[in-house]
Amino acid sequence: MKERKCDLLVIGSGPAGMTAAIYAARSGLDTLILESTGAGGQILSTSEIENYPGFTSISGAELAMKLGEQVEHCGVETIYDEVSSVSLQGDKKTIICHETTITAKAIIIATGASPRKIGCEGEEKFLGAGIHFCALCDGAFYKDKDIIVAGGGNSAVEEVLYLSPIAKSITVVNMMPKFNAFAYLIEKLENLPNVKVFHNTEITAVSGDKKLESIKTSDGKIIPCDGIFVAIGRKPNTAFLGDSVELAVGGYLAVNSKLETNISGVFGAGDVCEKLVRQIVTACSDGAISATHAAEFIRSLKNFSDSGGKPPPS
Repeated sequence: MKERKCDLLVIGSGPAGMTAAIYAARSGLDTLILESTGAGGQILSTSEIENYPGFTSISGAELAMKLGEQVEHCGVETIYDEVSSVSLQGDKKTIICHETTITAKAIIIATGASPRKIGCEGEEKFLGAGIHFCALCDGAFYKDKDIIVAGGGNSAVEEVLYLSPIAKSITVVNMMPKFNAFAYLIEKLENLPNVKVFHNTEITAVSGDKKLESIKTSDGKIIPCDGIFVAIGRKPNTAFLGDSVELAVGGYLAVNSKLETNISGVFGAGDVCEKLVRQIVTACSDGAISATHAAEFIRSLKNFSDSGGKPPPS
């Protein structure tokens, strides 16, 4: 088992994690990133990004590569391993992985949240290229197109309301017998002229040659479409934490304005946190905020060590 020590450990290397690492390294912290799969996070499944400042258009893979190059330029090392257990109390935070044990003075959790997929035939072929999970991110690509929205909760209805002025037509496919959303949202949806709704219906397959062309439903309908927006919930990647950190509704990290959790020296950043807006640019913002406050926390520990005083309160 390898052993590593650092000032700050960033768990996750999506936009939030990589931004946090960049800010931390530039503030003089010995910083490590821990990643279980590949750098980039959810943006790797996004074929084209047009709402990230500085780029008229850039693919998710290219943006991830550029962020990774900047992380490397700042001297931050990425360790590829998977967390087995965590010990977060006290002045030293310990993360035990399959092959490495890492001890840090502070930790930023930036493990993101994974959108729940439909689970239908052909879905994997069109992820990020016809099947999307964020209307705000990708809706502009479907101007005057025919699209499907899968889901029946608040998120799904809000996606429809956002997409309605953009799309030619929207077909809502809801597996439940009725919407499970706020009444005022449902009322707005029902007044939209270009929206059709199918309740008690599931998407069983998606198909197309070079691009998405249609869906098949549980009652045998074939519905032509140019794109699908899936809004059936997200699952924050917090299971590895167990009960070591306070979680909000839905399993998201509960954080304060400094993005610190209930454990002193443990911060969150990005989609893993309880928040309202989940965009690449807000994830990067979280990375900068959490790293700035993590650096302040670590400097206070150094001052404590130098002065022989007491550590900062939790």
